[in-house]
Amino acid sequence: MTDACGGFFCVRARLSRRNICGISAVEISKIDKSCHIKRNLSLFLSFSLLLKDHLDKAIELKPGDPLSYYLLGRWCYAVSQCTWIERKIAATLFGEPPSATVQDALQYFLKAEEISPKYSKYNYVFLAKCYKDLGQRSQSRQMCDAASAMSNDTKEDEEAQKELDSLVASL
Repeated sequence: MTDACGGFFCVRARLSRRNICGISAVEISKIDKSCHIKRNLSLFLSFSLLLKDHLDKAIELKPGDPLSYYLLGRWCYAVSQCTWIERKIAATLFGEPPSATVQDALQYFLKAEEISPKYSKYNYVFLAKCYKDLGQRSQSRQMCDAASAMSNDTKEDEEAQKELDSLVASL
């Protein structure tokens, strides 16, 4: 199911027959792995930096919107989880890769919760992930319990429940 490098964009290209650059999966599989990885990381980081700028602006314009804080928390969490090699490639391509910590992500998730308690099941899941990563297992369990207490009304809630089940098993 995956192409040469087995990465996200290769899988996505295979599934959709086109990736975000419009290159077919067959063409992608012919590209040298390192070039392919650098190109896709470059696209991801370019989009990522643009996304962060838009989220910062959204918070500036509408500071009472929990969605913007939640999405910025997701952005921070994703950046904090980048591997050493991803950071090195990003530094080579951009000079300075995006930077964020799990603590940054936690603050944004907490702000979303402060603005709108029980905002989303996923917000609780990511709060639990942050607390787990920071070594605060009891806090992580509390967030898991809060997420478990919420119903699965939407497809997003069902996806959050799957992540929650996996997270609970790891605690």
